[in-house]
Amino acid sequence: MKTLGTEFKVGLFTLVALSTLVYMFFVLSPDSFESGKRNNYYTILSDAAGIIAKTHVKTNGVIIGKVKNVRLDVNMTRVDMEIDIHVKIPEGSHIEVRTRGLLGDVFLEIVRPEDNGLYIPKGGMIPKAEGTTDMQAVLALAGSIGRDVKKITGVLADVMGSDDGRKNIGEIVGNIHDSSSDLRKTLAALRGAVGDRPEDVKAIVANIKGFTEGLRDVLDKGNRAKLQNIIASFDESMGDVKGASKNIRMIAEKVERGEGTIGKLLSDESTIAEIEGAIKDLREVLSPVKKLEVGVEYRGEFRNDQTGQNYFNMVFRTRPDRYYLLGATDIQGEQIERTTKTITEEPTVDDDPTTTQTREIIQDRKSLRYNLQFAKRFGIAGLRFGLFESTGGFAADFYLFRDRLKVSAEAFDWKTKDNEFRRVAHLKAYASALFFNHVSAIVGVDDLTRLDPVTRIENKKPKYYFGAGLSFNDNDLRTLFGAAALAR
Repeated sequence: MKTLGTEFKVGLFTLVALSTLVYMFFVLSPDSFESGKRNNYYTILSDAAGIIAKTHVKTNGVIIGKVKNVRLDVNMTRVDMEIDIHVKIPEGSHIEVRTRGLLGDVFLEIVRPEDNGLYIPKGGMIPKAEGTTDMQAVLALAGSIGRDVKKITGVLADVMGSDDGRKNIGEIVGNIHDSSSDLRKTLAALRGAVGDRPEDVKAIVANIKGFTEGLRDVLDKGNRAKLQNIIASFDESMGDVKGASKNIRMIAEKVERGEGTIGKLLSDESTIAEIEGAIKDLREVLSPVKKLEVGVEYRGEFRNDQTGQNYFNMVFRTRPDRYYLLGATDIQGEQIERTTKTITEEPTVDDDPTTTQTREIIQDRKSLRYNLQFAKRFGIAGLRFGLFESTGGFAADFYLFRDRLKVSAEAFDWKTKDNEFRRVAHLKAYASALFFNHVSAIVGVDDLTRLDPVTRIENKKPKYYFGAGLSFNDNDLRTLFGAAALAR
């Protein structure tokens, strides 16, 4: 029954893995099946935020290629692209960096003019368009407008929020209503007046009198005092503005003559050069953080002793040759047998000392252990050190066939007084092959120097295993979430 249960688990895992792989092939990596020939082009950008390898290149809304490489030149960024060989790029075409939706998914759009018979040669440069605006700039402008509206509503709330303010505004609105009514009557009388009849003149004068009375009501003592305060405050403000403008003019004259800290700063070329150097150094320091790539990895291993192990890791890559690994792994329970001998001093009938043997069984229960490693790559070789399954250790990796094949060796859980189950350390060697940019197959041997619990010698039969893994980067996750949002 136990063997049947293990086969059922392995079969269920295989079905789930195959379903996941089929979905990932067609959703996340449709370009993995493309084998057409492509031409190489490049462009120069001042800001390549969000553009990484395999970013889509489109024209007229249709995907025609992808970004091959992104590298930093002196003060600009060079982006190499692969374009379908059947797509012609006329002279006068330009590149626009566009954003799809509010998730910040970036792609390159080639805007082509009418076909004039002249085309950009293979390997040529497609210039960037000037004056383009993406979704980030629109959102920044909307945020600025929102802050201005908030200030206006705050001022209106201060004026109209109190009881006195609401009362005064109500009185002003009522007075304006009465004045407009009187004015409407006056205009009606003027339209109906004919000749110079005295009764019409008297009616006009009466209406004007009513209008002036309404205006007098508006300018009562309370409102008159407020208007006087406003005018007085305006006079004081104008005086402050005059004083401020005078001070600004004096400061500008000092700066122009090179006096003061700011004047020396602007007039001394060596200071300006030092500031430019400091800004350049700061940009170089912040550049790795801006280009941070996050990856997610899962790996499952199945050994010939009917045990298994699962790994879940997150990879934070700050540079192409450097990354940090943070993850966890589960350890299945195993029994460790230890045999001890006890020799008594009393002789037996045959004058031989009595020997007794005691077998101690130690149960190592299933638990969760952690990985925290720093990795550095040197060409095809790489080194890792840190925590391996919650113990100190190091590893060496070798990358072959354009990183499609990786051969690794790890050493951790070293032999100590409390850990005498291995000759040296927990040694592990394996090879993994990458397929379709996301799926990997793994085969290897584990715990090469483990001692037999009875004989206390190394096991001659190695513990071999095989497994499979999945890996995604942040660009793949954004694509997955974008597809899920569109499906809704």
